[in-house]
Amino acid sequence: MRGCGMRREHGVPWPEDFADSGLWRGPHGMGGGHGPHGMGGGHGPHGRGGPGGARQRNHLVPTLLVLLRKGPQHGYALLGKLEETLPHSGAMPDVSSVYRTLADLAEEGAVTSHWEAGEGGGRRVYELTPLGDEMLEGWLAQLETQYERLGRLIKLGRE
Repeated sequence: MRGCGMRREHGVPWPEDFADSGLWRGPHGMGGGHGPHGMGGGHGPHGRGGPGGARQRNHLVPTLLVLLRKGPQHGYALLGKLEETLPHSGAMPDVSSVYRTLADLAEEGAVTSHWEAGEGGGRRVYELTPLGDEMLEGWLAQLETQYERLGRLIKLGRE
């Protein structure tokens, strides 16, 4: 553990890592917890300014878990669904971040993966485990709380 409040050693954030903090920390918890992987200090596509990219990266874990709850999928299919599924607009996480997150989730036990034969030698297929389903339920509860808080803030700002 790196002293960043992570529940697991592999760096995959669990929802309770964010409970009541008001911050969306990346998996490494560095640099104030706002940019990609907790580095940066902002909220934009490069860890600076405005809403968008960094938060997308921080929502990558629950988004992948949601997509895998629908059924086993290979990485390329998951990549194709991210743009329509991630809750923020702006820069998309890069391909290596997505595959690294999937590998971390597999190491964590939240997903399993296996090779499926196909064109070009095959592809790795990912599937949600019971632990991943439990992790997703925690994320959904945390996201609902954040959604309610944002609603109150928007309402207050519009008054």
